[in-house]
Amino acid sequence: MAMVQATKNRVSFIRQLIPCKDTWRIEVRILRLWRNYNRDSGNTIEMVFADREGTRIHAQVGEQLIKQFEGKLTEGDAKVIQLFKLYDAMGDYRTTAHPYKIGFFQTTFVGPADDFPSEVPEKYLVNYSDIIDGKLDNSRLVDVIGQIVNFGSLENKVIKGKDNLRLLIELRDQYDVKLMCSLWGCYAKQVYDYSMLNMSSMIICLIRLCVIKEWKGAYSISSGYNSTHIMLNPALDLIDNFKAR
Repeated sequence: MAMVQATKNRVSFIRQLIPCKDTWRIEVRILRLWRNYNRDSGNTIEMVFADREGTRIHAQVGEQLIKQFEGKLTEGDAKVIQLFKLYDAMGDYRTTAHPYKIGFFQTTFVGPADDFPSEVPEKYLVNYSDIIDGKLDNSRLVDVIGQIVNFGSLENKVIKGKDNLRLLIELRDQYDVKLMCSLWGCYAKQVYDYSMLNMSSMIICLIRLCVIKEWKGAYSISSGYNSTHIMLNPALDLIDNFKAR
């Protein structure tokens, strides 16, 4: 009997994904991964993927599939993902501008993407001026880069009866425009501890997936609930280019 070998699907870019089929094959880095819970969907694994072009898409593993996939998905890893569903991306504080998000099946394949580049284009950095002037969509999370030029004390704020750490910092971009940023919880402690240990050094901060806030006509940014990712003086070409300007 002749053996029939299954063909491997061609790798697609995230920008090409549309809900016409569920056999897409993509190679991505897991840019961010966190656990979430709400009454509608229960416990979920939430992720943001980025492909070689730097394009991002949100992905979700439902409660019934967490045990199957949690050991295969680690933040920072590059993965091949194949056989998944595309849903409309809706709601406030969306992590990407992509119109769809990925949902895992029981049959979704997850494997290593061994030749994935260590850095991809940073396509989601926004200008401070666009934030301050209210030109951006506040329902989408954004990336910013800047030098920490001022930081306050680590404060405890009681919100809805619960203690929350807060840190206010001031960022400066390469055009000397300054932007206020509120950091909460573990993000506040991370930046405060690092800043206290490196006060004599230039601290460049890359904040991915932060929230644009508006209060009485003034705009600032804030860390998100769990989605935000903060890197302090990371060894990236992006940081070296910022320092050189």
